[in-house]
Amino acid sequence: MHLFGILFVTVALTVVYSVSVHDDTITEFSVKLYHDLRATKEDENIFFSPLSIALAVGMVELGAHGSSLKEIRHALGYDKLKNGEEFTLLKDLSSMITAQERHYVLSIANSLYLQDGFHISDKFIQLMKKYFKAEVENVDFKQASTVANHINTWVENHTNNRIHDLFSSEDFTELTRLVLVNAIYFKGNWKSQFRPENTRTFSFTKDDESEVQVPMMYQKGEFYYGEFTDGSNEAGGVYQVLEIPYEGDEISLMLMLSRQEVPLATLEPLVKTSLIEEWANSVKKQKVEVFLPRFKVEEVVNLKDTLQRLGIKEIFSDQADLSAISEDQELYVGKAVHKAYLEVNEEGSEAAAATGMIANSRMAVLYPQVIIDHPFFFLIRYRKTGSILFMGRVMHPEPLNSIGHDFEEL
Repeated sequence: MHLFGILFVTVALTVVYSVSVHDDTITEFSVKLYHDLRATKEDENIFFSPLSIALAVGMVELGAHGSSLKEIRHALGYDKLKNGEEFTLLKDLSSMITAQERHYVLSIANSLYLQDGFHISDKFIQLMKKYFKAEVENVDFKQASTVANHINTWVENHTNNRIHDLFSSEDFTELTRLVLVNAIYFKGNWKSQFRPENTRTFSFTKDDESEVQVPMMYQKGEFYYGEFTDGSNEAGGVYQVLEIPYEGDEISLMLMLSRQEVPLATLEPLVKTSLIEEWANSVKKQKVEVFLPRFKVEEVVNLKDTLQRLGIKEIFSDQADLSAISEDQELYVGKAVHKAYLEVNEEGSEAAAATGMIANSRMAVLYPQVIIDHPFFFLIRYRKTGSILFMGRVMHPEPLNSIGHDFEEL
């Protein structure tokens, strides 16, 4: 069974900002987004691609001038970079991670849809192609249903048919002038795959203490593992971090799991750029027993609201200065959408979510155990630069079809 398809689409006139290829810049943006979503989603799942959002915003930033540009650069942490340096960094990172002859599949596609007869700057188009390899196509947004179907088909084609119905006819009006879309698709097999015959039905306990049955995968192997303290005495104050590499060792899934007695919400405020770097530098390769759910998550994020809360407001108002796109001073961003899909199974994942916990019976086992049977935080990272491709948490796993075994049978 093949899986994954993750996609991010930024929509409507423009969308969001471009994240720097610097490890800390992308990570800081990822953390900002995560904490904003955490504040609004309470105990819901979270899943998004900061890289996809960064690329989409980067396309918008190319067209911004004046205070609109300053607002984007400040909110996204570009103040420490030279003007325009972020575009080169984004281009270089995209080229690096999508290079051929990789052990994984990772594709990035950008597209610009223009209203027939609407003139935009030739320089803007040149820069879009230079930095983002964007496709440019003229459409008639007055034919809203036709255009929605057309763009949705493009999205499906660039996400292995994983993201559907990104747009509806209601999204376009006679005032729509352009739509910028970014799609990212990732598929990777585990370096050490889980054997399907070892998968059993297992209870996943949510923070409200209710339970859901999930297919739990199992293997004992060498992974990057560490135990960290949260500074408290609650449940020993220790949580686990597990890093599972995909084939080729270039991309990995990193999981953070609290002890069963500690709600994930207790640890989430600790998540910062410096802490993620500490995890990456401190986990050590060792033999670990891993229990990881087989599941899928699909999330839709209203980026307009999120970006405004992060300080990017002007591009969504009549004060927007997107004059580098067109001399039309009335141009502004009407809508920004992000959609992401994740599926994890025995072969691998497109973006994986999982967390481990030390079993109460640890004294009786030879190796550390990571039993991901309660809410957890995760990220998928490009190990060479530390860039975060996907980030999220799983509070309510949507289980795949269980194979009907029980752990008592092991």
